[in-house]
Amino acid sequence: MAPGPARFSGTREIGIIVFDDVLLLDASGPADVFSRANHHLRRQDEPDRYRVTALSTFGGEIASSSNLRLQTAALPSPDICAFDTVIVAGGPGVLNARHDQQLKNWLLAIEPGVRRLGSVCTGAYVLAESGLLNGKVATTHWGHIQQFTRLYPSVQVDGDALIAREGKLFTAAGATAGIDLALSLVDEDFGRELALEIARELVVFRVRAPGQAQQSMALAAYGGATDRLRRATDFILARLEHGVTVEEVAEHVCLGTRQLSRTFKEALGLSPNQYIRAAQVDLARELLSGTDQSLDKIALRCGFSGRQQMARAFERRLGTTPTALREH
Repeated sequence: MAPGPARFSGTREIGIIVFDDVLLLDASGPADVFSRANHHLRRQDEPDRYRVTALSTFGGEIASSSNLRLQTAALPSPDICAFDTVIVAGGPGVLNARHDQQLKNWLLAIEPGVRRLGSVCTGAYVLAESGLLNGKVATTHWGHIQQFTRLYPSVQVDGDALIAREGKLFTAAGATAGIDLALSLVDEDFGRELALEIARELVVFRVRAPGQAQQSMALAAYGGATDRLRRATDFILARLEHGVTVEEVAEHVCLGTRQLSRTFKEALGLSPNQYIRAAQVDLARELLSGTDQSLDKIALRCGFSGRQQMARAFERRLGTTPTALREH
């Protein structure tokens, strides 16, 4: 379980390691989360709570995989490294970056002194090459799980995890999981309310599709201290098609139904039943926008008894009908 919000009034230095052909989202996603945290926490005559620096081995300009360029600072001497948290980004260029001996040596040298050290997406290759993940549970982009497992047999790979963490070391799954990771770090530093507010501002969804609402009421719990809630929401989302009851969810996470209801209300402002219905509607919107399946088939795939029940849920929740949403 992650610790509660830390009592720290200074500036946390965040270093994001990038390289040529980095996936820009791996760096910009977390950076934007920390930026929004600064916006909410800013007080007159006080420093920002986070300062983010893009780092590369020698500094200077690097080109991302999208050809947008980043200005970076060189890796500081480990003796004067003041970073609180260091994150290694991923992307196509990681296949070269993982062999950067200077970078690997630097990570090994600063590891004892930083509070948190981890990766987003295929940035896990760099940590694994350095030996920092030996004997640790880790994850990476789902498309690299087999290769990563083969290359690094000493790492305990959890291919289903969004975020894997052991002590100060963490790894996150592909691309947008970097946003989830940064949200979990803000949650750890300054509390869940701030993290959820930033998630809403950045329009973080369980699913992303045309026609999606700006705020998804089926926003899944993420990482850290709410692991039991995340397990409950994952269980629900995996079983929508077959139907799922609150009793089944409670049994899965070893809670009573009343305690489960309190957990959902406190974290998401919803009862478990409301969450299930919201998740059904979210999935139906995704299928309506992204497929040409019939309304009857979509209704059954989302756990509704039929298209009429689905239509009633849409009317109550969205003020429209599935047909109107698809035509729009």
